[in-house]
Amino acid sequence: MVYSHIAFAGGSDNRQMLIVGGVTPRPDPSIGDQEPVAFSYNCDTGQWHQHDLPPENHLSRQAAACAVASHGIAYIWGGKHTNGGSTEKAQPASDMYIIDTINQTNSYSVPLTGPQPPFRYAHKQTIIDDHLIVVLGGFDGMSGNPVSMTDIWVFDTKTSLWLSVNATLDSDNRPANRSSHSQTLMPDGVSIIMYGGYDGYHVYNDVSVLDTQTWAWTVKNTNAAVQGRADVSNLVVTGGTDKRITV
Repeated sequence: MVYSHIAFAGGSDNRQMLIVGGVTPRPDPSIGDQEPVAFSYNCDTGQWHQHDLPPENHLSRQAAACAVASHGIAYIWGGKHTNGGSTEKAQPASDMYIIDTINQTNSYSVPLTGPQPPFRYAHKQTIIDDHLIVVLGGFDGMSGNPVSMTDIWVFDTKTSLWLSVNATLDSDNRPANRSSHSQTLMPDGVSIIMYGGYDGYHVYNDVSVLDTQTWAWTVKNTNAAVQGRADVSNLVVTGGTDKRITV
């Protein structure tokens, strides 16, 4: 069982699902709780395959985010390392890691220079123009507070540089800070639609759209009685976690 992992499509014609990172509960906390291998599922053969992580173990992290370009290159950033056991202080992961989903042995960490975003986890990434990765939301890796939706960072895969963008909220100062939401690029290629999320106390059910040409948010009025959810995988809401429930 693995949770807080990354799952994304890749391979030839996107016919594989890859699972990277996450946490595997272990009876002995001294050996750590991070998954030391990656997995892929072939949709054509219906078979799972296991892949050893590189010695540096850049991918052994939880609550990271991934964006995949059209040529099968996956970009993974953020998340946190627990360094074994829930009592350990979480350590942020700041490198940009690249996986060639067609030839998975061709994977490496990108050396970053210049300004970089603060560490964060439970955020989301969407790629536009097939080379600009837009990072939205998440929890701040140092304070643990939800990140403002005005605080946007864009990673250019051609230059390996980060750009900070100050977005504009709507007239009611929405959408609220959050993590664990769902987002996807609209067919127009410039609008990112976002649903749900979690700020540590509240679970949201609103729908918002970010125009990446003007960097302005618009919150949509919906009449659907959809319960707020977090950790949903896409905008066809079929699951997720109601974090208001306590056991």
